[in-house]
Amino acid sequence: MFQTLYLGNLQGARIYIHWSFWILAVFIFLSGLSQGFGHAFALLGFVFAVFGCVFLHELGHAVAAKAFGRRTHDITLLPIGGVARIEGGEMGAVAEGWVAIAGPAVNFVIAFTLLIGSSLSGAALDVSPEKVVKLTAVQQLIVANLALAIFNLLPAFPLDGGRVLRSVLCYWLSRSQSLVVASRVGQWASALLILTSIVWWNFMGIIFGIVLFLINSAQRFQGQILGQRNGDPFQRPFPFDPTGNSPWDNRPGNGPPNDNRTIDALDVREVRR
Repeated sequence: MFQTLYLGNLQGARIYIHWSFWILAVFIFLSGLSQGFGHAFALLGFVFAVFGCVFLHELGHAVAAKAFGRRTHDITLLPIGGVARIEGGEMGAVAEGWVAIAGPAVNFVIAFTLLIGSSLSGAALDVSPEKVVKLTAVQQLIVANLALAIFNLLPAFPLDGGRVLRSVLCYWLSRSQSLVVASRVGQWASALLILTSIVWWNFMGIIFGIVLFLINSAQRFQGQILGQRNGDPFQRPFPFDPTGNSPWDNRPGNGPPNDNRTIDALDVREVRR
């Protein structure tokens, strides 16, 4: 039971489902049994549909990375989402921004496609509190994809929005400075999530906000260490480099020829093959 399930290979990327995913699946199924087996199976099928969209989200990252010359080693589905491991060293800011935004873009495309199909069938999407419980499975999947896309665009690491923000900041700042500023924004976003969750008595939101805050704190510390190591302290809020020596010019393939590092798409850790 406690083994990662290998599903196959897609365009050179190995697809896995982490063993902890099945714990979530069993919990969802058991929670729906109170309303009968039919409801429990329908609920489980919806969960698998959502995770299918999560897989397509990660596949979007992989396709974008391939466009910049980076191969994806594997995609692993977890109860909290998915992780795509992309080969190579540090990406240039342009490549990193496009790779990061490709995932949420896929969810927006899925939601828009399903919305068109739902509208053609005559079912209008109404997410008002009194109508949301009466949404069809397709309409619920539309809402789920919109939620995935919007949530992942929050400006906090390790979400895609944090990586996009760092990529944009690299136009004015060095990479270490961009990391410090983006992670500082992520700390504020995490604190706002914690505060909102406390107001609404959302325990899971509080826990997730705390985890986000700790990750962004670690990223900010890493950026400060890199800045000191590279002799790159803050001198101005937005020191534009007229020579063009910014991370935006760090195109793929300019790194060391023997760079065998593998970068996690969530940018939480760095491993070696």
